[in-house]
Amino acid sequence: MSKSLQETAWSAVAQAPWAWLFLALVATGTALLFTPLEPYRLVWLALLVAALGAYGLKPGLITALAVSGIDLLVHSSSQVFTLGSTLGLMAVAWSSDRVRRSLARASQQQAMAAGQLDLLVRALHVLSEISSREQVFETIPGLLGGSGEGNRLWLRQQGRLLSLPATHPGLDDARVHTAVHQAYQEQVVVYQVSDRTKQSHLALPLCQCGEVVAVLELRRTRPFSPGEREGYEHFARAVSDRLTWVAERAEAQLLNQLSTSLASAQSVSGVANRALALLTSSLGVQSGMILRQQGDQIRLVGSFGVEKLVDEAWLQQQFSNADCLIWEVYRTGRPVFVEDLPQDFSHTSAAMYLHRSLVVHPVALPGASRTRVMLCLTDPQPRQWLHSERELLARACRAVSLAMEGAMARERLETVLDLSRRASLNNSELLYHQVLSSAVELIPGAGAGSLLVRKGQRFYFQATAGYDLDSLTSVSFSEADHLRWYGGGVDAWQRGEARILSDDQVSIQEASARSASAPIDRTQVEQIRANLAVPILYQDEVLALLNLDNWHDSQAFGSDSLEAARFFATPVATLLHEAHTRQRLEEAALTDSLTGLANRRAFNVFIDRELIRSKRYGQPFSLLFLDLQGFKTINDQLGHAQGDQALVLVAHAMRQAHRKSDGLFRFGGDEFAALLPQTSAEQAVQAAQRYASAIQQIAIEGLGLGVNIGVAAYPLDGTDRDMLMSLADERMYTAKNRKISIVHEPGLVGG
Repeated sequence: MSKSLQETAWSAVAQAPWAWLFLALVATGTALLFTPLEPYRLVWLALLVAALGAYGLKPGLITALAVSGIDLLVHSSSQVFTLGSTLGLMAVAWSSDRVRRSLARASQQQAMAAGQLDLLVRALHVLSEISSREQVFETIPGLLGGSGEGNRLWLRQQGRLLSLPATHPGLDDARVHTAVHQAYQEQVVVYQVSDRTKQSHLALPLCQCGEVVAVLELRRTRPFSPGEREGYEHFARAVSDRLTWVAERAEAQLLNQLSTSLASAQSVSGVANRALALLTSSLGVQSGMILRQQGDQIRLVGSFGVEKLVDEAWLQQQFSNADCLIWEVYRTGRPVFVEDLPQDFSHTSAAMYLHRSLVVHPVALPGASRTRVMLCLTDPQPRQWLHSERELLARACRAVSLAMEGAMARERLETVLDLSRRASLNNSELLYHQVLSSAVELIPGAGAGSLLVRKGQRFYFQATAGYDLDSLTSVSFSEADHLRWYGGGVDAWQRGEARILSDDQVSIQEASARSASAPIDRTQVEQIRANLAVPILYQDEVLALLNLDNWHDSQAFGSDSLEAARFFATPVATLLHEAHTRQRLEEAALTDSLTGLANRRAFNVFIDRELIRSKRYGQPFSLLFLDLQGFKTINDQLGHAQGDQALVLVAHAMRQAHRKSDGLFRFGGDEFAALLPQTSAEQAVQAAQRYASAIQQIAIEGLGLGVNIGVAAYPLDGTDRDMLMSLADERMYTAKNRKISIVHEPGLVGG
């Protein structure tokens, strides 16, 4: 008979006293029949009572009373003996029941321990084959089976606890039991019994890397014994250990994939895009960006999923907002995690705020005083950024940092090599601008700058970034001026050491005013917050000075900026020296040795460039051809030396009368030319009158000079070089024949 049938049978018997009386009579008769001898009768009766008492206290007591009564009737023993026997038999019945209860409890505890052990063994076996966090959570209900009357697994999702039904889907999910909250908040096992419903709640925190990620809640109407609670705690620890193993394994795989993938990336954008593809997939977020600080701008160097929301131009506009979280990370160097972005959040201008959860994490480059690179991950749903995920991001950003530093070094090297290739193809002026723009792009912290090149004993602005070059062309500095601006000492200057000047240390505006030999627009200097000055040294002589500026951060330049500047300065010095040498040779080939003006060859180069530029931008320009009057008389009467002096004075007079943008040329003999960019025909006539007036003031030993000028304008008079030169030459001879100063068709202007 099975255990359940036995319990049912004895339960029925226990409810019928007459049945016990019948059994007792049968037992007594049997005892008397088989134990006729006095010494053994009581022993047999005690054994009979003990046997029936094993089924419960009530059967044992009834049997003890029955056999005592029958024994009294049959053997007529003394009352004292009968009373003692009866009490003894009742004691035997009570002891038998206590033994029965103890054995039942031991059997129950053994069965429960076996069940708990079976649960733990099955859990360890099943969990050992699981390799993802989601699979762990999906497996828990099946492992528990019928061990509870209302099991729930509570996960932290979208900013709140949500349950996964385990055995009873009809239970109310809307209200989280206080035991669950306490287990989640305090990371402890919580056991509660409801006074109202008498329902028992056992809440078990499930941890990943020491942090609660879920709570397992077990409910039932009967209490959980201490042994059961201990068994479920072991089960929860086994699940937590597996969650931790899964997380650590995923982290190791991600870091290994990052190292392998980023090692082969050749560019900054390649590093950024590969890192984002791995990180967004591993962390389960929708989109990401890697951003790079450049001067007063944040530039997007890589993205994943962002292009589906907005374009890069819109992103760039938003990143310029100084209140943006990105700039906060730039200034502090500390990551920012947002689990659920408030709808009224004030920093709503950047594209990442289209999402609810985000992280902006610094990618600290070696030696950088500021955060130059930042990682931004976003997701449209609120989420909890676990401590393990934060540590993973920190380790991942270190791997990205090393790869990014290598890519930036390759970027600097490729830029220098590219400048070397271009140096032989471009003129010096274009090379100066390329050198400066490359320096602003590659040296950390730079947002603007200027390049001053030595010409003789003074330094002149040859290229600017962020400033008006035209307003600075008249400004020059001596080496002593530069030393005052440099402020680092003569020895450091002659070694070409870069120096940093911060607005926190000294007024940059005052330092600039002390060193300038000519007034500089204050508005251009007032906005500078930090300056990096790099003497470009070649063969122990400072050939140029590279100034790099930042307009918004006095701490923009650091040791990484100095290191990049040192790397950049050495090859650039060679390039500038070669360009300077080539420029001198070109100037010698394009310059008239007597007057110092450009020659006919230079004129052909300049007019071709001006034609291209004017056609591209739709702007006019004009051409003047000049032929001197009276020069032959001076040359014949006073000699060639005085004739040469007359030509020198004419060149000087033209320089005094010309605009900065005008080109002046000597064609040969007593013929000159002027090229006037962005000048209409009417304006060209006015310029011709200035030149004519200046030349007419020249006299050599009483012999004066005059001039005949022909004017041609683009596009009014022609759209190619030959047509314009032919018209200007023709009109010059028309003026000479008519003995007037200036001719420009369709009208004539004389003087």
